[in-house]
Amino acid sequence: MIEKIIQKRLGDLPQDILTAINSDFIFLVWPDKVQHFPARNWEMKHYQKTISKYFSTPQYTIFNNYSVVYEQNHELILILPGMKQ
Repeated sequence: MIEKIIQKRLGDLPQDILTAINSDFIFLVWPDKVQHFPARNWEMKHYQKTISKYFSTPQYTIFNNYSVVYEQNHELILILPGMKQ
């Protein structure tokens, strides 16, 4: 059920944000804002460190062929376009 909610929230993002998603950035999606920061040439250890910074029990899914991480009962969603699936 939570994954459906996550997919709906991501699907409801404005088109300009969806167009901006690329592997050089990580996107932090909250209900009321979206932020991004550079992630150029990151290795898996960098992604894992970022995930552990925000989540204690991360769950994974895919959105538009991008890796997505979320946690139950947490409003934040991470879109990690450069992270291998």
